[in-house]
Amino acid sequence: MRPRSGANLERILLLILLGMVALTVVRYVHYRQRFPRPLQVGNLIVEERDREAAGQRLQEAFSQPVTLRYLDQEVELDPKEVGFRLYAERMLDAVWNQPATQFEAADFLAVTLGGTPRPLPVPIAADYDPQALWEELQAIAAQWDRPAQPPRLVKARLRFVPGEPVRKLDIEASLPQVVGALLSPTQRQVELVVTQEGEEPVQPDMGLLRAAIQELLADFPGVVGIFVKDLATGEELALNGEVAFAGMSLMKVAIMEEFFRQLDRLPTIEETKLLTETMTLSGNYTANLLLAEIGEGDPYRGVRRLTESMQRVGLVNTFMATPYDEDQPPPCIVTPANSRQDVDTEPDPYMQTTPQDMGLLMEMIYQAARGGGTLIAAYPGQITSQECQAMLELMKGNRIGSLIEEGVPAGTPLTHKHGWIGDTHADAGIVFSPGGDYVLVIFLYQQGWLQWEQSAPLIADIAHITYNYFNMDDQW
Repeated sequence: MRPRSGANLERILLLILLGMVALTVVRYVHYRQRFPRPLQVGNLIVEERDREAAGQRLQEAFSQPVTLRYLDQEVELDPKEVGFRLYAERMLDAVWNQPATQFEAADFLAVTLGGTPRPLPVPIAADYDPQALWEELQAIAAQWDRPAQPPRLVKARLRFVPGEPVRKLDIEASLPQVVGALLSPTQRQVELVVTQEGEEPVQPDMGLLRAAIQELLADFPGVVGIFVKDLATGEELALNGEVAFAGMSLMKVAIMEEFFRQLDRLPTIEETKLLTETMTLSGNYTANLLLAEIGEGDPYRGVRRLTESMQRVGLVNTFMATPYDEDQPPPCIVTPANSRQDVDTEPDPYMQTTPQDMGLLMEMIYQAARGGGTLIAAYPGQITSQECQAMLELMKGNRIGSLIEEGVPAGTPLTHKHGWIGDTHADAGIVFSPGGDYVLVIFLYQQGWLQWEQSAPLIADIAHITYNYFNMDDQW
């Protein structure tokens, strides 16, 4: 049998414990009377113990704009624009009207240990104007939806922006996400649903290249002649393609072709030297020696035969009236190109051509090197694919580090012939690029005098964007 003193001690301890619990409960109720539980809406916890301050916190959170992302574009949606209204008082009532005596063990324990009660989850009380929100999304669609786009030139970089497929805002799919952001105090960014399927991007054509070149030429004060031909598809581009220009050293391409056509054997070492110096060093003297060979000892007969040959293959605007560096007045040779009244480049009366004629001659040599084309058809048995391949190799040796050569990536196979006089600068060639082989001929004329510092970079830029046009997937 226990001593009575022990039982009394137990009672005392129990009373003390009950007193402490009662005191803690009183403190808890008193705390709850003074400080309501924190309010939680979504991920937002409002810990302000003043009702007005808590209401301001809610209003601030839900009045922030919602950022809507349309691909790489952003627009901020002001909740007021779609009639958004937050009923903050209703949400605060859920906390402030909660009985202070309501006991929750977890909260009681938190307060007892010196902490604060757990936040009370409160559903958002708000509404908005569905029609206004729909109209806002329609306005975004009207601004940024677009049909399939063609590539376009970025002039500063001489590159094309690739074409893009049709893009369209899916309002039905985007709407729930936008509503969710409006009703969230923290997650206020939305990636709008944009479809980019269906119609494929507009494929580039020569119209794109034409517009790009014209943009580059906008400030050039003279006359520009351009001829481009895709040697795979046959598609052509011509700007003043049938305008007469001075033939200059570009005529040496015709001299080379005619020399090989009349040669019924391999060229001798001496003839190879003449051809190399003519095509790589642009020697006028050696060119005249080749004309003499064509004319059986008479360079004037040689230029007549050359002109007749050009006429035969359809290059009716290309002629030589005399050999190079002759002072005596040349015979007057009239062509469709130099008879025009709308454009005048004051072409050299001694020798003339057009961008188109020179480009087609380059194409004829290219096609003949592959065993077909106009030259072989016009002169069966007189010219071979091996001879035309030799012509291309000779022109590949023409390295000047400027003009078309500067406008294509280093190491790009290029066969070309350039030429210039005081008022006219030109380059004509074939570029062998990963995206396809093409002919490019550029003539620039400016009355009086054409500065090299103006012409050379412009020709290089034209060559640059032409290269990028043909290599749209791997632009330089």
